[in-house]
Amino acid sequence: MASQTWTPPDISEVCPDQIAPLTQCSQIGFMYLSLLAQLFGNSYDRQIYKNPYRDYGGSRSSDYARGIPLGPVVDSGIDKSHTAVGPLLKMDFSIDHNSEIHSREPADSHAYSGSPFHSKPDVFDFQKPDFKFSSFDSPVFDFNYVSKRFADAEAADSKVSVREKKVTKKESRKKREARVEEYDFIVVGAGSAGCVVANRLSEVKKWKVLLLEAGPEEPDVTSVPGFAPALARSNIDWNYRTQPEELTCRAQRGQTCAWYSGRVMGGSSAINYLVYMRGNKKDYDDWAALGNSGWTYEEVLPYFKKSENNRDIEAMDKKYHGVNGPLNVERFSYVDDNVVMLVNAFNETGLPLVDFNGQQQIGTMTAQTTSANGKRVSTNTAFIKPIRKKRTNLTVRTNARVTKILIERHKKMANGVKYIKNNVWYKVYARKEVILSAGALNSPKILMLSGIGPKDVLEALNIFVIKDLKVGHNLQDHVTTNAMLMSLTNKTSTTIPANQIINQVKEYYKTRNRNHPLSATGPLQLTAFMRTKFADKDESLPDIQVHFDGRNSKEFYSDPTNYLETNVLPFSYYDSINVRPILLVPESKGYLTLNKTHPVFGQPLIYSRFFTVKKDMDTLVAALKSITELERTKSFRENGVKFIRNTVSACKPYKWGSYKYFACLFTRYTSTIFHPSGTCKMGPSDDLEAVVNPKLEVYGIKHLRVADASIMPRIVRGNTNAPVIMIGEKISDLIKDRWKDCTD
Repeated sequence: MASQTWTPPDISEVCPDQIAPLTQCSQIGFMYLSLLAQLFGNSYDRQIYKNPYRDYGGSRSSDYARGIPLGPVVDSGIDKSHTAVGPLLKMDFSIDHNSEIHSREPADSHAYSGSPFHSKPDVFDFQKPDFKFSSFDSPVFDFNYVSKRFADAEAADSKVSVREKKVTKKESRKKREARVEEYDFIVVGAGSAGCVVANRLSEVKKWKVLLLEAGPEEPDVTSVPGFAPALARSNIDWNYRTQPEELTCRAQRGQTCAWYSGRVMGGSSAINYLVYMRGNKKDYDDWAALGNSGWTYEEVLPYFKKSENNRDIEAMDKKYHGVNGPLNVERFSYVDDNVVMLVNAFNETGLPLVDFNGQQQIGTMTAQTTSANGKRVSTNTAFIKPIRKKRTNLTVRTNARVTKILIERHKKMANGVKYIKNNVWYKVYARKEVILSAGALNSPKILMLSGIGPKDVLEALNIFVIKDLKVGHNLQDHVTTNAMLMSLTNKTSTTIPANQIINQVKEYYKTRNRNHPLSATGPLQLTAFMRTKFADKDESLPDIQVHFDGRNSKEFYSDPTNYLETNVLPFSYYDSINVRPILLVPESKGYLTLNKTHPVFGQPLIYSRFFTVKKDMDTLVAALKSITELERTKSFRENGVKFIRNTVSACKPYKWGSYKYFACLFTRYTSTIFHPSGTCKMGPSDDLEAVVNPKLEVYGIKHLRVADASIMPRIVRGNTNAPVIMIGEKISDLIKDRWKDCTD
């Protein structure tokens, strides 16, 4: 029997603040989440693997024996001094600091939420000076370590476990050595890259490989494409939020934005929106031109193909596509009328129908997805599940949160990791290498906790500095807005009465029909790549990608802030469409750093610094103005589709369609498509911001590599899941090449 691992997002603290009725905050909305948990909250992986910790006796180690929680529990509230979060950007906004704050965050991260949006119209000041890392006082965020949402049920594990305990002088050396848990390779993080690396390294039968994942087994709810909105803010999301800044997220709750990131087997590939996109050829050629040998497009293309099992017509193009890999790539069988309408409209404007992962990127088409027969294929599904019971040299351990890389200081060599599971600390050792694949938000955090990072930041936190590197710098993401809607008529609207959503879920549960609306992501499966007047001179390079998602227009405009914060209903049913022009090549760069209040268990402090370079805003505004021209197409006119010209609440001072109005949408209703990248930058030895070399080895530390989106020197033009899988494939070959002649 499968056991439940998934806890839905808790929107109960947001819903009382609604200023107009929201379906998701009604009885139907809570019934929907409860039904998902009941029908799809189980993980069928967990019944297979016996948990060796279940009957383990003995006393707990360290402070946890004394019942100390995973960090301090402090009162909710915001530090009114604004010195707490470091270099907080200048604010000319009126923020109510006395309103009650409700923490919605998981038990081991900070929460910043609560006060409704209070601001006054401002004059945009985009160009900002660079900020320096510095020591920080307590962050704006507060802790909530007793949250039920992070209390995962007991996890399945592989065979070996060792409880950390003191070694007495009387204990023989032989006994001590027998207790040590040791592998050839330790992979930290079972996400888009980590699952790939664990699979490929365990192909070598003589190598023992340990894969550690901070989250639980992958629940069944992740397999249903239409349920993706309910995965965010649940217990399989890290529930991170950005810090307050002047130019971003101003109309969001707490003036911060949620940055979703998977905390589950499969990582973000288990909670993302399933788009399979590689980026542009020039992205990788540019990486190589920066001094990263081995990373040209021609050199990485074989690794894209190695993973891929393409089941669409594109599979016939053997130059660009693979058909024998473990990762299934295909389009959804279910396509609603609006997807076809949008593809036709873009095509009318001159964008050709293209294979985004082939010869040409500029154009439009329904996107290929990481799915099979209408179900998600995460990297856990593709790379770990098929081998987990078969390879005795692979150990997978869930709910095991790594907090530190163990490094021999005199040798500057990584030899293991420290992690916590069920409130017990463990150490495990690596004979050959540790591969850090915890993602662009957590990999830099773990490095800094291990003594690898900016010297001033580490010293301010009394962390011994092993290597001074620019860890956490160079943060990039694909920024967009959540507030540009087009209305639909009854001709193409897919909305249904709220109570029928429950029936649709039950029907899908019984049939698992690949042609059911829940077996797809609504209008999100369509995308387009285009150029604005600010694009690169190379006409093959887009600077904008366009995504779409469905909305209930009446509810959104009546209460946009709380609608966005509680948006958990399926992609499949909507009466309007939100247009997301996505900035592909941001010039603004942010950073993240450790949380001083609790650097180990507090969430990292994330400063996106979007729009601190004005060209980024100019490009997005130009894109929105261009996209409104879709109204002139035959496809839009025949279907009665028009952009909604009602001004959204936080931007009412500005005229719809003006530069200031569109800019307001981006600064007030900021969003990303959750592609954080660049925080452990790959670069040559003379690159002062580089953290890893082109072999992804951490500078100055032996036997330690990083493999995830954090190594990208520049973010790719497109969704990042496929590129990170490629990175996992490539580093696996680099590691095999390094150790192939070793006999130990």
